[in-house]
Amino acid sequence: MNKEIVSLRKEIKYTIPLEKALMVKQRLDGLMARDSHCADGFYMVRSVYFESVHDTDFAQKLSGVSVRKKVRLRIYDDDASLCKLEIKQKNGDWQQKHSFIIERADAEALSRGNYGVLQHYFDSTKTGIEAYSIMVQGCYRPVVQIAYDRIAYRYPMYDTRVTLDMNIRASESNLDIFSREVNYTPIQCENVVLEIKYSGKLMGFISDTLAQFDLTQGAYSKYCSGRKVHYDFNY
Repeated sequence: MNKEIVSLRKEIKYTIPLEKALMVKQRLDGLMARDSHCADGFYMVRSVYFESVHDTDFAQKLSGVSVRKKVRLRIYDDDASLCKLEIKQKNGDWQQKHSFIIERADAEALSRGNYGVLQHYFDSTKTGIEAYSIMVQGCYRPVVQIAYDRIAYRYPMYDTRVTLDMNIRASESNLDIFSREVNYTPIQCENVVLEIKYSGKLMGFISDTLAQFDLTQGAYSKYCSGRKVHYDFNY
């Protein structure tokens, strides 16, 4: 049976210069355990985002709507066996993410507009039903592929996770999440996106450590930043 993964956490973001990010990384390495997938370096995250025919999700993000969603396929280090379909819903600083593993053939069919393959997951996950409803009603289709290199830290209390996302890049032409020949356009080269995610409250030693770096919290969307061609043409 397909396991549905659900998380509800507060999410805080910072965009920081690469030089300062290296100092933050050095400090975090002495405070928190790294995710097992990046014990000696980083791992690559690739996502293909789906959007409605009217670009509703994109417009809501640009307009600053506090309650909004995104639908995406995601893989890690080109591992097709761990391809996930995710619905990420935002409400202010809080994010709720529902996801489940999807077969490669079904992910490829979904990217061609065949939403019917989601019916394979109706018996095992409510997220499959929700995704099917969203994509059929909104005539969703893939619009951009985003990739970046991530270093992740974890702390067991309050499901705490801190990530550094580097070398963020995008493609609006190649939407095949399994392709090994994607010509990406850099969208963040000199900056790193720092994200702190937790449920309950943020541990004091983490907030005190980050306060030493004079960081300014701000909203940043990899999805919207990756749709430069669409933005330049329509806005």
